[in-house]
Amino acid sequence: MRFSLQLIVGFVVALLLFASVMAVYFAASNEFTLPLTIIAIINMEAVLFFVFLITRGVLRPLEKIRAVIKKVGEGDFAVRVVLATNKELREFADSINDMISRLQTAKKREEEVEKLKTEFVSLAAHQLRTPLSQVKWTIQLLGDQDLGKLTKEQQEIIKKMGVSNEKMIQLVNDLLNVARIEEGRYLFQPSDVQLEEVVSEVVQSYKEVAERKKIQLVSELPPERLKKITADKEKIQLAVQNLIDNALRYTKEKGVVSVRVLSNGREAEVSVQDNGIGIPEDQKQRVFERFFRARNAKMVETQGTGLGLYLAKNIMEAHGGRMWFESEESKGTTFHLSVPFKNN
Repeated sequence: MRFSLQLIVGFVVALLLFASVMAVYFAASNEFTLPLTIIAIINMEAVLFFVFLITRGVLRPLEKIRAVIKKVGEGDFAVRVVLATNKELREFADSINDMISRLQTAKKREEEVEKLKTEFVSLAAHQLRTPLSQVKWTIQLLGDQDLGKLTKEQQEIIKKMGVSNEKMIQLVNDLLNVARIEEGRYLFQPSDVQLEEVVSEVVQSYKEVAERKKIQLVSELPPERLKKITADKEKIQLAVQNLIDNALRYTKEKGVVSVRVLSNGREAEVSVQDNGIGIPEDQKQRVFERFFRARNAKMVETQGTGLGLYLAKNIMEAHGGRMWFESEESKGTTFHLSVPFKNN
């Protein structure tokens, strides 16, 4: 048999009121000791009874509701609040269940939209890949003057066309990589990899860029050979390239970009430090989002996809590793990535 919360509270109040009236009566009759002791006991029992009812009838159901809300916050929309209690709390639970159902529906719609977006990006990128490759080879033929001599001005135009085409090819590749990540099929060639060798190769490939921008690019490798990691070498290279490319892109002339490889015994770590523009405090939480670029980055470099750090982070997590950063606006940024050693 269940009672409403109002009925329970009314009963307890009536009991306490009765106890108070009896205390006044006995006080007026000058009969203090035993009757007042009895009244005090009744009051105490009433309070204890009231606390018991509150705990049983309100606090326990609220604890169940809190547990369900916590699971919903963690992304579990299949849970529901089930209460066998008074009418008011059941109505509250029904309202929460209705909210969870609406959130579940919205989540499904969002997942469907994301799936469609991924499929569209994948299809569009695949369709663009072939014509861009054809344009690339045509530009190369023209640039090599296999189809006839070019004036100096024509050569400059062809060179700019080649650079623009390469940027489009890189964008298409990034979009395809994003689609593969979201479809769960990004890593496909794991092997034993010597991380410091991969990093050294990437650093060397950026030496010319650094010199052209008048930025000092330095590397610090461990004195002894590290244990190998199990990884997709091409993807690890891409992650390191994205970090170094960003550091050089957003560091001013005469700046310094430092690349370090070290070990803590359990995993290998790569850090890329610069003294460039840094990341605004209020935008740090969005750094690893798809297509996100900080406002100061847009001012320095108008072109950019905002996919490099997103791809790098997903690459590291797919390898069982991590990626994080420290940054201060106008002072610089340090990005770190780590990968566990083989059989660790």
